[in-house]
Amino acid sequence: MAAASVTRLHPDSDHELHHIYDSRIPVIGVGEGSWPSLVQELRRLTGLSHETVQQRLNGTRKYGVSFEGWGRRNRDFTHYFTPQQVSYAYHLSADSMAELLHQSARARHVDAKVLNITRVEGGAQVEFEGLAPERYDLVFDARGFPAELHPEQHIDISFIPTDTAVIRRCPAIVKGEQEGPVLQPTYTRAVARPHGWIFIIPLTVHTSYGYIFNRDVSSLAEVESDFDAFLETDGVAEFEQRAVIPFPNFVHRHIYDGAVARIGNAAAFMEPLEATAIVSAQFQIGMVLQMRLNRSVDYLERDAPVVNRFLVNNMLCYGLIVGWHYSCGSRYDSRFWRRARDHVWPRHRKAADPRVVDCAALGKFDDMIQLMKQSVIDKSDWNRMCAVPLTSYCQLSQGLGC
Repeated sequence: MAAASVTRLHPDSDHELHHIYDSRIPVIGVGEGSWPSLVQELRRLTGLSHETVQQRLNGTRKYGVSFEGWGRRNRDFTHYFTPQQVSYAYHLSADSMAELLHQSARARHVDAKVLNITRVEGGAQVEFEGLAPERYDLVFDARGFPAELHPEQHIDISFIPTDTAVIRRCPAIVKGEQEGPVLQPTYTRAVARPHGWIFIIPLTVHTSYGYIFNRDVSSLAEVESDFDAFLETDGVAEFEQRAVIPFPNFVHRHIYDGAVARIGNAAAFMEPLEATAIVSAQFQIGMVLQMRLNRSVDYLERDAPVVNRFLVNNMLCYGLIVGWHYSCGSRYDSRFWRRARDHVWPRHRKAADPRVVDCAALGKFDDMIQLMKQSVIDKSDWNRMCAVPLTSYCQLSQGLGC
């Protein structure tokens, strides 16, 4: 995505673009949901029609997230994109999207393992396995989340109660059409379970299932057993086990320093409850490139800290929204859900304290919560945002019973 974005936004031939990747790293197929902004973005990056893009992605049209068993009201609800039943995103095949964007990048493609990225005077240096190092003016670091968190580098989003995903690939429940893209509305399902929750993402070639849980609360054997039981009740007779992935929930304190821009899971990661991964990468890439390509380099040292703080603040707002989903529990009075509601979510005030994170995410989140408590919301506030619009907060609040 970064390489394709540079190709589009910096079309002049007075630069050399290297797209560096390691073909030995497989595409697992996580992060196959998105937000409506991706529909227009892929049209711009590829030059292809929406219909062609959707078919190339083996995609379906995602109109929102269907929550089953969440909250204290003991009823299911849907978090719709707005305008409801008009605005849609994609459910997409991750490997197909990588291929599509690869073809849209006018770059020298370098298949190599990156050992290190270091900021140096005038840019950054990338060290490779088996190749000589290269120096660049700007590097987008998309190498994924760290093996462990360090307080001086990372903000630990300790108020999200999950840290592991079991990924399975199952037969398609939505069939593709040869004449054109699938037009029927589809929704990502987020189903509460005793040990966490399960996502279901319908593509035209397969259906992605993932069980999100906490490995310190539930054993893998317990989760696998409940996963089996759920698939049986869902009418799924066979599946392919894709991966068991431990993950941290974090935001990097230095997403952008003027020479290195961490993007995607290198910048931040949080469980995929609201499909924040791709939209975060879009936001990070777009903001960095707009600043670098439209501002004089004389302002770089002054601009970089401002851009970094803005990006960190935005990512932490996403984290607060995801953690908030657990604040009202679920239909299950299990160890996982009691711990998530009563012990993990209450940590958010300390973890997101402005003195600790050096940004105002918590204050912005509190303002949105207070706004929803008003008996009448003034029209001037209807377009208020804290990472997502007020309409999303209201839908979630009503659905969860907050």
